[in-house]
Amino acid sequence: MVESSGRIDVAELAGNEARLREALVASQRLAAIVESSDDAIISKDLNGIVTSWNSAATNLLGYRPEEMIGRSILTIIPPELQSEEPLILESIRTGRKIDHYETERVRKDGSRVKVALTISPVRDPEGGVIGASKIARDVTERVRLQEAIMQSEKLAATGRMAAAIAHEINNPLEAMTNLAYLLTTDPTLSASGKRYAELLLSEIDRVSHVAKQTLAFFRDGSKPGDFDVCELIDGVIEISQRLFDKRQIEVTRDFSRPCMVFGSAPELRQVFANLISNAMDAVEERARIRIRVRSGKSGIGRILIADNGHGIPDHILARLFQPFVTSKGTSGNGLGLWVSQGIVRKHGGVIRVRTSTAEGRSGTVFCVSLPGRQGMAATRSPLSAAVGGRGGIPTRTDKTDPRRGGICISHR
Repeated sequence: MVESSGRIDVAELAGNEARLREALVASQRLAAIVESSDDAIISKDLNGIVTSWNSAATNLLGYRPEEMIGRSILTIIPPELQSEEPLILESIRTGRKIDHYETERVRKDGSRVKVALTISPVRDPEGGVIGASKIARDVTERVRLQEAIMQSEKLAATGRMAAAIAHEINNPLEAMTNLAYLLTTDPTLSASGKRYAELLLSEIDRVSHVAKQTLAFFRDGSKPGDFDVCELIDGVIEISQRLFDKRQIEVTRDFSRPCMVFGSAPELRQVFANLISNAMDAVEERARIRIRVRSGKSGIGRILIADNGHGIPDHILARLFQPFVTSKGTSGNGLGLWVSQGIVRKHGGVIRVRTSTAEGRSGTVFCVSLPGRQGMAATRSPLSAAVGGRGGIPTRTDKTDPRRGGICISHR
C-alpha cells in the first residue's frame, strides 16, 4: 500500500474501500433477509449463549432480542429436553449440520410450541467453527393435522371392526332380551325378583344401544322426552351396587328431587354409567364416591360425580376428551369420555372436570350440566333441532382449561 518512496498506492486503497463497501452491503442485505424471514433465526456460540435473535423468533417465542441475547439457549428448551443441547453443540463443533429436527420449545408465557429445527455451524474466515445458526419453523398446525388424520384413521378402523362385532353379538342379544322379557312376566317371581328382571331387561337394551351407537356410530332413533335424572342415576347405582359392596366403596347421594332434564334417557344413562364406572376404577378399596344432583336456574340440571382417587395426570388431562386417550393403561379403550362428551353436547349440555393429584387431597370431580325442555329450546343443538327447538343461546363448549371448569366440592 505504501511504496518504497513513501507514497500511498491510491489504486490499492480504492480497491480496499470498494471491497469494504461490498462487504458492508452484503452484510446489510443478509441482516435484512434474516430480519424479514418468516422463520425464527437464532445464532449462538459454542457455549450455547444466544448471539442474535430475529423478529420472527420474537413472534414465535415471545422474547425480545434484548431479553435473549447474552442468555443461554436453555431458556427456551423444556427441562426434560435440555440434556439434548450438549449433544447438539458437540455435533456442531465437529462441523456437522442437523436437518429438520422436530422438538418442542418453551415460549415466554410458559406455553409450548412444536418446531422443526435446522442447525448449521458458523465458521470464522479461517474455517473454524465458532458457533451455530438455528432456523426454527412452527410446525404445530402440521403436527395437529397429522394427529387428526391418525385419529380419523383409527376411528375408521374402529368402525370397520365394530360393524363385525355388532353383527356377531346381535343374535345372542336378541335371545337374552327375549329371556329377560319372559322373566319380567313370570307370575312366580317375587316383587324384588321382578324388579331385578326389569333392570336386567333395561341393561340388555342399553348394551344393544351402546353397541349400535358407540361402536357402529348408530344415531339414536328414540324420541327424546322429560325424565328425572335422579331416578336414572339410582338405576345406574343399583346395577353397580354389588361391585361397590365388594370393594367396600361408599357411595353417597345428595339429590334434589326431582331434577327433570330433557333428552334421550338411554344415551344419558350411558354417560353416567361411564362416569360412575371411571370413578370406581380411580379409587382404592374403602374409598368414597359422592354424587350430587341439583336443579339450577333456567331449568338447568347439574350433576356432579366426585371421587377421592388418585386424580388425573396433567399429560392425560390436556387430551382427556380425545378418542383413544385413557389413564387406565391397557384396561381402557379411551372412548368412554369422548362418546360421553358427544352425547352431552348433543343434548345442549356441558361436561367439565376438575382434578388434583396432590398427596392427601387427590381426587376428581366431573360436572355435567343439562338443560330441561325450556333450556333445550334455547340451545342450538342437534337434539333441539330434531324436536323443533329454535335458535338462541349457542351451545357452550368446554374449551377452557379443564382444571378451572366445573364446580369445586370436597373430595373427602
